Amino acid sequence: MQTLNRRRGRTRERVEYAAPIMPTFVFARAIHRDELLRLASLPFSDHPGFSVFRHLGGIPLISDAEVAGARRIEDRCKRAAKQGQRQAFAVGQQVRVTEGAAAGLFGEVVQDGDGKFVLVAFAGINLKIGSWLLGTDAVQDRADAA
Repeated sequence: MQTLNRRRGRTRERVEYAAPIMPTFVFARAIHRDELLRLASLPFSDHPGFSVFRHLGGIPLISDAEVAGARRIEDRCKRAAKQGQRQAFAVGQQVRVTEGAAAGLFGEVVQDGDGKFVLVAFAGINLKIGSWLLGTDAVQDRADAA
């Protein structure tokens, strides 16, 4: 699934909705193949109508590695949706990097930007970092434990 947004009716308001990356396809584990074939052949069922894809007289088996490409697209879409979000932080607030190469680093906000980027001091080194990469909850838990 991916998250898209569109205008609501004729207004300028935008709404997000979930959309399939590969509509009409569902991947299932090979161990469920017999059960899916049985369900597809029933004349009446509680399940929505579906068919099992066949190619060259058989049911193709798709490895996890081949489905990994679709998963990467899904992750990229989730990340792009996060990047559009703005988040404000107070100067002096303790933050932790939640994603990316610097995940797990703790720092202190030196200067709050426009909501997209924040200047954070990590052990005396100031870095401009996307606000969507930062979180504060884990820092509070760590401080309470100390």
